[in-house]
Amino acid sequence: MQKPDVLKIGLLINPIAGMGGKVGLHGTDDSLAERAKELGAKNVSKERAGRTIKALLPQIEKLVFCAPSKVMGADLLQSLNINFESVYETQSLDTSSEDTKAAARAFQAKGVDLILFAGGDGTARDIFSVVGEAIPILGIPAGVKMRSGVFANYPEEAAEIVLDAIASIESGKVLEFANTEILDLTDSELDYSQSHYFGSARTFSAPSKITSPKVNSNASSDVALKELAKHLSSELAKDRLYFFGPGRSAKLILNELGVTDSEHSLAGVDALIGGELIGKDLDESQILELISSHSKATEPLIFLGVIGGQGFLLGRGNQQLSHQVMSRIGADNVFVLASASKMTGTVPTRLYVDFEDALSKKLFPDFIQVHVAKNRTLVCKVVSSGFVPNSVKAS
Repeated sequence: MQKPDVLKIGLLINPIAGMGGKVGLHGTDDSLAERAKELGAKNVSKERAGRTIKALLPQIEKLVFCAPSKVMGADLLQSLNINFESVYETQSLDTSSEDTKAAARAFQAKGVDLILFAGGDGTARDIFSVVGEAIPILGIPAGVKMRSGVFANYPEEAAEIVLDAIASIESGKVLEFANTEILDLTDSELDYSQSHYFGSARTFSAPSKITSPKVNSNASSDVALKELAKHLSSELAKDRLYFFGPGRSAKLILNELGVTDSEHSLAGVDALIGGELIGKDLDESQILELISSHSKATEPLIFLGVIGGQGFLLGRGNQQLSHQVMSRIGADNVFVLASASKMTGTVPTRLYVDFEDALSKKLFPDFIQVHVAKNRTLVCKVVSSGFVPNSVKAS
């Protein structure tokens, strides 16, 4: 530590992180960032980073910030009148992984105690490739996919973790860190439920506030879940609009209907009515359009899976299912299915919902059923962003 009562933080914002979510892209790596912009995607990472930094304002005198220039951190800190040291000058507003790595090297040279970044798995990978285990990293969840174990559950909880660290420093306690996995999507979009392992990073030991690494899915080998999917496929009404969320669990129903093929992506949201697929890999606007065009029919229903090991229901890899979309569908028309092994491996057995706006109206009840077999359900508590008990609220 630089001083016994000061935490030196390297703040990094990946300005393109998360842009692809609502427009139905499954990341913003490489050329996907330009495609996201063409589709009208908006920056989300600065707003989510702002939620974290605003929550730190009451203790801001106990923090020292370093940040790259412009959109990578400086703009946010300047807007909040927070003093900082500029450590890396970006050459363009269209930043790349090389900018992230260069900023990480600059943080390392400045001897920061923590790298606090807003982004997704790609950003985590880039930072980790430079600093390894030498510097703890903490992610403000802002990407499309966040499978690694370095992300706070919500932006506000990233602030809570930092505030807890300040309190520990003031009381003379040694900060506790843990090693966790850096994961990212496999190269094949069709293998969306699987992740690659890139190494072991160091982050704060805060298991209730940091999301566990994603566990690879084995839904297709779960006999009880396949039996449930077969039953559900036979019970679908002909005149009702159905949506199927990303992942293996929800797609098992489509498999039973025989409407998928070997090229069908697990990553997207699909729509079906009358036994026919009428939309594949839909974005937010396409989902809303389908809901409006079938408004005279029975209310739509959506089948959702759960991210193994993490417990996220919405807000991780399915941002096209936005607050607006889910408001139109309604919490009563959400059917959650997951393998029993996945749910028992998620401790505690909570379901997390993280919409883009922390102040979004709460949609889900405090508890919801998760169907793990034809005649078996588990009741899980639902924790929503903006409604986290005892969480620090952004000013």
